[in-house]
Parts: sequence; structure tokens; C-alpha cells
Amino acid sequence: MPLLWKILLYSSSLLVGLITAMLVYVNHQAERFVGENTGAELKRGIERIHAAEAERLERLELTARLVASFPSLKALLATDFATIRDFLNEQKENVRFELLIVLDPSGRVVARNDTVAPAPLPDAEARWVQPILAGRPALSVLATESGVYHTACVPAVAGGTVFGFVISGSSIDNGFARSLRDVSHNEVVIVGERTLASTLAEARLPWKSRADWESAAGGGSGEKVLEIGGENYLAVTTLLGREGGLQPLAVILQSRDQALAPYRRIQAGLLLLGLLAAFAGISGSAVLAGTITAPLRKLAEGTNQVAAGNFDYRLDIRTRDEIGDLAQSFNMMIRGLRERDDMQKFVSQSTVDMIQSSGQKKISGGERVVRTIFFSDIRGFTPLSERCAPEEVVRILNRCLSLQAERVKKYKGDIDKYVGDCVVALFDGDDMAVNAIRCAVEIHRAIDSYNEAHPNEESILLGIGIATGEVILGSIGSEDRLDFTAIGSHVNLSSRLCSLARPREILLAESTYRRVQDFIAAERLDPLKVKGFSEPVPVYRMTVGGPR
Repeated sequence: MPLLWKILLYSSSLLVGLITAMLVYVNHQAERFVGENTGAELKRGIERIHAAEAERLERLELTARLVASFPSLKALLATDFATIRDFLNEQKENVRFELLIVLDPSGRVVARNDTVAPAPLPDAEARWVQPILAGRPALSVLATESGVYHTACVPAVAGGTVFGFVISGSSIDNGFARSLRDVSHNEVVIVGERTLASTLAEARLPWKSRADWESAAGGGSGEKVLEIGGENYLAVTTLLGREGGLQPLAVILQSRDQALAPYRRIQAGLLLLGLLAAFAGISGSAVLAGTITAPLRKLAEGTNQVAAGNFDYRLDIRTRDEIGDLAQSFNMMIRGLRERDDMQKFVSQSTVDMIQSSGQKKISGGERVVRTIFFSDIRGFTPLSERCAPEEVVRILNRCLSLQAERVKKYKGDIDKYVGDCVVALFDGDDMAVNAIRCAVEIHRAIDSYNEAHPNEESILLGIGIATGEVILGSIGSEDRLDFTAIGSHVNLSSRLCSLARPREILLAESTYRRVQDFIAAERLDPLKVKGFSEPVPVYRMTVGGPR
């Protein structure tokens, strides 16, 4: 994968990860905060509902006492049911009530305003008469054919004698549920054997009775999470009325979805900001990656150019940062490589190999090795240089030396040095003598071919001397200027043989001829008196004709 895409992938993954973590954290905190607040609010709602119920019962008790205090009530009890009911209905102008029932001292219904006949009340004596006579409040929930009511019962007293009882009731209906919602700030559903009241549309409710509720809520107490009409609610329950009687269940609901709505909007805003930040971050990463990868691509191209041997390549990166420093260092490296490459042309390959292998070690002062030494020299070069212009001489000389260098390299030789028009080369290995002779033969033929191709130029003719033997190969010179070369008697012998060779001749020392006598034909000459050698030197001659 390209570096640009890696940077974009890593940066975008990091940004997306951070945004996701932020949204998850906000959602977790919102859920926790809403859960804590909603639970606390529902508990406060229960307290407010019980307070509102107690206040309602107090009002009902006050209403019952007011009706029981009417002086005409005792006399009315001796009349018929219809007369007493009409009296009760007339009190609506003075007392606000929904249900009024009058009992005799035994608990029998004398009159009631919700029926046309004095329908009896079950357990009236136990639920109202006995508690009042015992000095306890008689507050209860009463279910009738017309509805379910909160009720309060008080005695009707005249002359210190209880002559009856008055029950005042208020309906447990949607109006009551709305009043509880107003004080508790929560939705309220009241259920008994059926749904008695609700601030939510009954069609939305998944239960129709207390049994249905217990099935939907899974039983138990405490907070429940319910889905009502596709909306999630947190629910708690409490009983209305007093113990020992009918107690409807009040289900107090608060929408979690509505409570979380502000946080969802915050999350949506954070998501939008996160996407914008991600877009800006990825765009910035792309720009940054481009500023990094574009110079790196140039650097890679420069590396390929240098690997291909192009030391003239230059990086054009002008940034003032580490990449710019790297480009400057790279250009300096190329310049150094170019200089070293140019300098290598002025030294032998053996010198280069010696420097590379020596590393940080001290350069060797010399070692004994066996080499075949090759000397070639242009015959008549001094008169040639006098007849031709200097530029022409240099051109001819360079061409002649290039032809020789190509053949030396072809036959695995190493040019040790150029001395004017003279080439000094060293051959190594098991076939060094054969390779040196083959190189010499090809050089003569290449020079003849060159002369033939340039008839208008001065002809070039060479003499070549070859010797094989032990030499000292090492660094020669001072501390400031060294030359890695070969010295020894065989080097001198090769040089002398080269000087004695006539045009197109190759003179071989006996040490070389012995190595190749089975492969070549050479003419043995009379031993030659060679400068620097006390005894005449055996010499063998090879003559190369014109170009093939």
C-alpha cells in the first residue's frame, strides 16, 4: 500500500475511532444521567401523587361533614328515598361533589345520588361504621356501577347521638389522572380490574387490566422499561386508597425517548461536527501526506537514477524541514558519488577494491602476489605528437587508450595506470597469462582496424610486453598521496620487453610462455640483454598481422 494511502487510512481510522468513542461516551453519560434523573423524578412523582390523593380525601371528608351538618338531614331520614335523593342533588349548588351516600346507624343505605334505588353497599358496616365508631378515619375506594370513587365517610350527629353517616366520593377518572399528571409531571395510568383512568390514549396502552399490567411488566416491583406505542417509557407503580380496601394501581410513566431527545440532538450535533472534523482532518492528512510523499517519490526516483549510474540527477526539493534537509543531504551524496565515480576513472580497479575491502583498517603496505603484467606502448608517439596539433594528439591517444581499456576489461584485466602513451595492466587468476595474450592480440587487431577506418589520420602501431611472476602489490607513496600499484622485477621486465617490441609484436617473458606453451605458437628469440638484469633474458615473440 502506498504511504499516502497508509497515512490517510491511519488518520481516518483514528478520527473515526475518536468520534465513535466520543459518541458512545456521550450516549452512555446521557443514558446514565437520564436514568438517574428519571428515576428520581418518578420517586418524587409518587410522593406528589400521594400528597394529591391525601388532599383530595381531605376535601371529600370536608364535603361529607358539611352535608352531615345540615339540620334538616335528620328529619329527612324519616322520609322516603326519593325525597332524600332530591335533597342530596340540591346540595350541588352549595357543595361540589360527584357522589353522596347517606347511611343509617346500622350501615344500611338510606339514599344515594348515583342510583334510582337505594342499592346496598357491601361491607358498609365493616368499611365505614365500625372505623368511625372506633375513632378512626373512614377513607376508602368504592367501586359502583357508575364508576370507581375515592370516598370519605363521617358521622351525622344530633344531640350527641349518631343518627346516620354521610359518604362523599370523587370519581377516579381521566380528569383525576390529568390532575395527578399536573402535580407529578409524569404520565399516569390507573388500573384495577380494568383501566380506570389514563393520561395516555387507551388505544396505545398494551394492557387493559391490572393482570395485563403485571404480565407486561414481568412482575416484581421497582422501575420497569416499557414500550408503549413505539415509545420507550420508564415506569414505577404505587397503590391508591387505604390498606384493607380496594386499592387501584397507579402506573407513573415518563418517556425515556423524550428525556433523551435533547441529548440525541446533542449527539446529532456532535456527529455532524465530528464528520466535519473528520473531513477536515482527512483533508489535512491528505495535504500533509502529499507534502511528505511527493518529496519521497522524488527521493525514490533519485535513488533509482543513482542505482542506474546517473550521478547528474539532482533533487529539487526546497522545503525548510527534515525532508528538505534529507534532499540536501541526498544531493550532497550524489555529488560525492559523482566525484568518486570520476576519481575512479583515474585509479585502477584493484585500487578501488582495496579501498572498499579495507574499510576502517589501515591500508596494507604491500603483499606478495603472482600476476601477469601487461605493458603496451605506441611506437613513434613522440614524432606523432610533434607533427599533429595537441588537441589531435589527445584525441588520437584517448581513442587508442579506450580501445585497449575495452579489451583489458573484456579479458578480466585491470588497468593499473596510464603512463603517457603507455598502458600498464595486471591480470589475475588461473588463466591470467592466456587472457593477457588474447587481450594483446585483440588490441593489435583493433588498432589495425582503427587505422584502416581512418586512412587520413596518422597510423598507430603498438609494441606489447608481457611477463608473469611474483610482484609486491600495495600502497606506494607518502601519507598524503598514495598509489596502489605493483612493483618488482617482473614489472620491470615487462616494461623492458614492451620497449624492445617492434610494431605489431608481442614479446613474452619465459615465465609467461611456460604457462601458455600448449595453447599458442611463439618464436623463441635469442636471449636479450635487458637493462636492469645481469643475465640475458629468454624471450618469445608473437607477431600479429593486419586486421581480420
